[in-house]
Amino acid sequence: MKSSPGPVFVVGVNGSGTTMLADSLGHHPDLYMFPRETRVLPSLLHKYGAMGPISNENRSALVQELSHGKAFWRENGNQPVVLPEVEYSSAATAGDAIAAVYLHMAHRMGKQHWGDKTPMYVQHLALMARAFPGARFLHVLRDGRDCAQSFHRRWGLSPLRSVWRWKKAVAFGREQGLKLGPDRYMEVKYEDLTSNPEQRMREVCHFLQIPFLPAVLKSNMRYFDPNSDRAQAGAMVPNSQRWRKYFTGDQIRQLESVAGRMLFEAGYPVELMGDADPASWKLASLKWMDWARMSRSHLQGLRRVAGVQAFFMRAREAVTQDRVNRY
Repeated sequence: MKSSPGPVFVVGVNGSGTTMLADSLGHHPDLYMFPRETRVLPSLLHKYGAMGPISNENRSALVQELSHGKAFWRENGNQPVVLPEVEYSSAATAGDAIAAVYLHMAHRMGKQHWGDKTPMYVQHLALMARAFPGARFLHVLRDGRDCAQSFHRRWGLSPLRSVWRWKKAVAFGREQGLKLGPDRYMEVKYEDLTSNPEQRMREVCHFLQIPFLPAVLKSNMRYFDPNSDRAQAGAMVPNSQRWRKYFTGDQIRQLESVAGRMLFEAGYPVELMGDADPASWKLASLKWMDWARMSRSHLQGLRRVAGVQAFFMRAREAVTQDRVNRY
């Protein structure tokens, strides 16, 4: 007997196309993709236990903590999501309790299945797989040099640290994902998805055990090519290899000296098969410089009081992310 679809997790390095894929899947009438990054599931699973029975007290506390968290609060019009106790009283594990919150949101949209798009969960596939035994994971891959140029162009982030983070996160995600096997883990290359959307989305839907529908070929995320006719129609469009013109030859060699081997293993052509990690002190320095740039971007265009609030909110988010971000 064919099993019913379980939850869907779209993961990968930020800037790889996870938002585009999740948005497209969210157009499916059977699948609700939560539209915000939750970021907190690994810490909640560590706190309340990824496996084994959960007590009545912890079950209620977990549902309360997640449904009152930032992501669900904002998605619910800046107020907490309130679940009737009957919707989670039968949850036997922490994963079941978490699923009850997502299902509450899915049912409000008339959908029966749910998914989450939080890129950083690529670093926690083994934990998430234990907590959600029926879950399937879509790991979106994109050329790390394109990710690096995107981060630098949009926020001024260090290309060197970006490609190092890409290398580490991709390697860790692939290692865990391949252990899950092809029934639960699938890699989706951004370049393949945008060059031949229908073929790739048919494969994705088959993997997720949901029927393919033309609706999943639409995406509202048009930031990648807003002026093209296909983008205006809501279609996926290619946006690859910008790094070739964006970086100088010396910069490309530097990036490949750090991540060339992983780029090659992921199917991308390289000149250098490098795998050298920058010195720890340099990575630490680049990390805090990146954090300062991101914080400054949140302050721009805001009034002084709101800007200060945004700065401290960004600081709290950075601490929270460091608890679940290895890289």
